Amino acid sequence: MYGTITGDIMAAAYFLFFQLSGILLIFAIYPKEKPLAKLLIGSAAGSLMLAWFPVLFSFFLDFTLISHILAALAAIPVLVFALRRRNAVAAGFGQLSGCIRKHMLFFILLLLFMGVWCRLLYTHTLLPQDDGSLWTGQCAYGDMNMHLGFITSIAGQQTFPPEYSIMPGMKLSYPFLSDSISSSLYLFGSSLRFAYILPMIFAMGQIFGTVYLFARSLFHSLSKSLLTLLLFFLNGGFGFAYFVNWSRNQGYAFSDIFTGFYLTPTNLVDQNIRWVNVIADMFLPQRATLFGYAALFPTLWLLYQAAFHNRRKYFPLAGIFVAALPMIHTHSFLGAGIVSAVWLLLWLWGRVIPETKRTGITGGFILGVFLAVMCLLQYMDKKGRITANVLMLAGISLFLAAVIYGICLLIRYLKEKGPGELLSGWGLYLLPVLMLALPQLLFWTFGQVAEGGFVRGHFNWGNLGDFYPWFYIKNIGMPLLLILGGICACNRRKAPLFLPPLFLWWIGELIVFTPNTYDNNKLLYVAYLLLCLGAADFGVELYGKIKDVKGRKLFAASFLFFAAFSGVLTLGREWVSKYQLYNTEQVSLAQYVIENTPADAVFLTTNRHNNEIASLTGRNVVCGSDSFLYFHGLDTTERKNALRLMFEKPAEHLELYEKYRVSYVVISSFERGSYQISDPAFAELFTPVYSTDQLTLYKTGF
Repeated sequence: MYGTITGDIMAAAYFLFFQLSGILLIFAIYPKEKPLAKLLIGSAAGSLMLAWFPVLFSFFLDFTLISHILAALAAIPVLVFALRRRNAVAAGFGQLSGCIRKHMLFFILLLLFMGVWCRLLYTHTLLPQDDGSLWTGQCAYGDMNMHLGFITSIAGQQTFPPEYSIMPGMKLSYPFLSDSISSSLYLFGSSLRFAYILPMIFAMGQIFGTVYLFARSLFHSLSKSLLTLLLFFLNGGFGFAYFVNWSRNQGYAFSDIFTGFYLTPTNLVDQNIRWVNVIADMFLPQRATLFGYAALFPTLWLLYQAAFHNRRKYFPLAGIFVAALPMIHTHSFLGAGIVSAVWLLLWLWGRVIPETKRTGITGGFILGVFLAVMCLLQYMDKKGRITANVLMLAGISLFLAAVIYGICLLIRYLKEKGPGELLSGWGLYLLPVLMLALPQLLFWTFGQVAEGGFVRGHFNWGNLGDFYPWFYIKNIGMPLLLILGGICACNRRKAPLFLPPLFLWWIGELIVFTPNTYDNNKLLYVAYLLLCLGAADFGVELYGKIKDVKGRKLFAASFLFFAAFSGVLTLGREWVSKYQLYNTEQVSLAQYVIENTPADAVFLTTNRHNNEIASLTGRNVVCGSDSFLYFHGLDTTERKNALRLMFEKPAEHLELYEKYRVSYVVISSFERGSYQISDPAFAELFTPVYSTDQLTLYKTGF
């Protein structure tokens, strides 16, 4: 768990080897591309190589050091290819100094931003204390335990495909590559803390850099690029208003933001504030979202350049990036699919429909229809006049209409222009998606989705009762003004920014894809990125048009302040938050288990979320927390009943110990607080092998 310095060095070298391989590959393939783009896309490619190369060998050799050595050897041809084009690579690296000078302000902001990010990772990731306990921050208190368990169990048990360590015998169908990338580092002997943090540093740099790259390449404007960064990363609505002392009967004090548990201006469930800050509540605790967006955002940039800037050489690479997504982050894969489909539709439309026959429908009209339909659906939903199946059909209807229209455009395009351009562009994009993504979906995703009843109709993913427009006004806040203005002013050039969010928002409001409806925000934040790009463009253009208006600088400063205030306060809360995740006894037990028990041993514990056996040791537990398993579509009823019987009447239910292959039993304050336990009964049946004042570990003999 604590690793060694040598292990940290070896893990870092292995990680950086793939980073270098990805960067050199992109520098060699695209010598004429701008250096910032090559650096960011290359870094993302290196992360994807590290996530996938060991997996390919693990199917045959399990998740072992041998698989990882072979994965590294498989990357050597990439280096050889780059060396054969060393002149182009050297020229590209020679341009980096000029790139830094050109984008100096961005690099300064990147350093500041990454400083904050690293500080949050440092305090939130198993922060050790003098007494041996491990601490975390507010937002990582829950989800991090699950990710730690995946990391340690994949690296420790090494079986592949992996199983749930918190439900042994069940194939791990959660997109685990966001965690196995850290398992690879942990396998080399690094500390768990180091293995967890290092890939997340690079992933966030890739996201931040690509958002800037997207905006800068679209608008060639520094101000629009910086505004995009502010709107996206410091997102937050008017939640701060609930902490202002409006009257003597206020519900919250301003200090509650920094002292309460989940009482922040971007995550205040009691007041229906659900549009959380992407850094604090998406990227920091939810690794799948972080690594998914780190691959998705470069993909969208590549595809946009290929489709709308006629840089067709990017189609194949964009397809490979998308094909890598299903087992990194399924929502990102779905988001990529929806955006790709809309962009293909726009691409066909632009080549088939003459200028004189193009529709005059405005963005404002589409927005008005969208809001009217949503308000009507909300009214019918509250009255109980609309079923989940109807919502599902409504969600699919827009896509069916788009597919039918797209087929008509495709037929017309093929008749007029033939298949050549389409196949050499979009065809090379779709080919790797079909060849590489479909097997992942069939092997891992579709089965669990079907069994867990994931996909169903549901209205307005996170709204707990507010009027539909008001929910988004108070949740998104000031940026909504620019978003709505940008939509109303949308023209054909800006349609690729505003039309995909319409489809993403439509499906996100009417269909949910996991038992946790809140997870739909992972789709909506993809839409929000594109909307932020369009909003920044509109906002800066509007600012330029009112140059003669007195007080415009004050107005603009006020707008930016209130647009970012809730997000800044939320990040401030995470900066100072500190909670004990594992106490001294839990950590000591975990260390003993790592050193003295088989990697595939099964432990009987409570199904607590901060389970030191599952999270820190990677060993199996009979049943993990419902806060993880339920939202993965897994039914724990039978196992939870078995837990109670095995803890409260062990002598009468030894057959359950044998059924679940229980090798060890943990009796601590957690178990005593959850069940009526007789310590003498366990002492009579099993052999104590480790004990402290409050804890005993028994070996069963099964």
